[in-house]
Amino acid sequence: MMPANSRDIDNMAKSFDAEGLQEFLFREDRMINPFFTGRKELQSRMDQKSKIIGRDYLNDPGSNPAGGETQVIQGPPGIGKTSLLEKIRRNCIDQLNDETVDHKTIPVMIADPTNLTFNYLGTRIRETISELDSKITIARVREKTRMALRKISSVSAFGAGVGWDSSSEGTLTFPRNCTILLLVDEIQSIPSDNQSDQAKVIHRLHTGSNRYPIFPVLAGLSNSKSVFMEAVSPRLGVGTVHHLQPLSQEEVKESLGKFLDHFHVRSTPGLTSEWGDEMGGWVDGWPKHVENTLAALGHELMATEGRLSAVDVPAVKDRATQYRVDYYNSRFGSFEARPKIIGEIMAEMGSKPRSGGEISVIINGKRKESRWLEEFTATELQKLDFDFLHRYGFVEVIHDLPVPFYHCPIPSLHSYAVATTGSPLHALACSNDIESFRKFLDLGHDINGLDAWGHTPLRIASENNWSKLAMFMIEEGARLDPSPMNDAKGNNPTPNHLARDHVPDKSPSGSGGDDNDFNPSPDFDM
Repeated sequence: MMPANSRDIDNMAKSFDAEGLQEFLFREDRMINPFFTGRKELQSRMDQKSKIIGRDYLNDPGSNPAGGETQVIQGPPGIGKTSLLEKIRRNCIDQLNDETVDHKTIPVMIADPTNLTFNYLGTRIRETISELDSKITIARVREKTRMALRKISSVSAFGAGVGWDSSSEGTLTFPRNCTILLLVDEIQSIPSDNQSDQAKVIHRLHTGSNRYPIFPVLAGLSNSKSVFMEAVSPRLGVGTVHHLQPLSQEEVKESLGKFLDHFHVRSTPGLTSEWGDEMGGWVDGWPKHVENTLAALGHELMATEGRLSAVDVPAVKDRATQYRVDYYNSRFGSFEARPKIIGEIMAEMGSKPRSGGEISVIINGKRKESRWLEEFTATELQKLDFDFLHRYGFVEVIHDLPVPFYHCPIPSLHSYAVATTGSPLHALACSNDIESFRKFLDLGHDINGLDAWGHTPLRIASENNWSKLAMFMIEEGARLDPSPMNDAKGNNPTPNHLARDHVPDKSPSGSGGDDNDFNPSPDFDM
């Protein structure tokens, strides 16, 4: 990779790739290879494991080289599991097209294991043949790949117990120096019944796949190990479960650098570094926030013809925040239209780590309140349980503790959920939507109303550094806290007072929410 200075200077000499950026902005998944950063050690581990399995099969075809080698990658929603699998898949394809790489790892992706059967697995393997045909540029490698995949695809006809060699492809020989890397996403969705079709397939793959070099890598939520153990029963080996962590500051900056470099955005080393620092402080290492922030920046770069120095910073902040809020709203699932009950659960949880039992007690207490019994059906309330909060990213296990304790992994998601317990003004104070805020204020909502943590909309806006919105609120009589107005106490601030005394993000004692990652760039003036 070129040094940062050389890269920026080189971009200035190239034409801005507006067409490529436009294509990126229209993509829904945003999983574009050049921007992927981090997880290098895990990528290397999968590559080395694949080579070892292939080598062991070459040395002794009867040795069952992949037996018990299943790897599990797990983490909360938005941490980048699917992107990592896609990155690993593309790494494999790059190696298939590299003449200097002797061992070939052939990737097969299973995006949804809900319908995983032996027949479906065989179908996906056959589909992979045509998918890779168009991507492999070396003729002999393309034929070798076809042969390997055809050899194992007949599992669809025979399933567990009979095996591949009894198939019509039995005369084929599995090629030398090859491993099939089977990437299975959303593994937490398989049923826990070990007699289910999905469990039988996973069990067969884990125990050795008729001694062929088929290396399973499974990804899912942070309960994926437990789901696997319940469904498949055999133990996983030491070091085979990988918990994804947020990206580091340097990895976030690297992602921005790749983005700017890929589309030939004109910048300077100092400006690129400044934006990287701001992004790192904003996104809190969360890959989903990184992707959405790059998309927001991309929209503004289209308007400046690729000049980073001309980008309107507040516009990027506003757009990225709206992406974030839209993402958070989707986290409420079937409760998106009426999220307040989840907000009240999150408010009561607070920031202190809780056991699963404590969280379940809080949930059950809320479900029994008469007002919710009137608003929701019994079936709807039954869906709101610990598993729901975990599946949608509101709670996540804290790793490296001797017993399982849980917290909300994204502080700003926690804060946003609690904001929904107030009036619509509280949620709009998170998103900096001044026009909508004005409309709801005109409908009669109390500008000094409180959410479940005792926050006013002005407090939320000031904590998120939404200066223009905060100034508008002050003109309309907003206060930072609900106590009687007293200028000496500072709860009836003037604009200068607000700018001088920014309120840190602190919730009422014992209520939680002490961290907040909505603050994208505190040093930029609005």
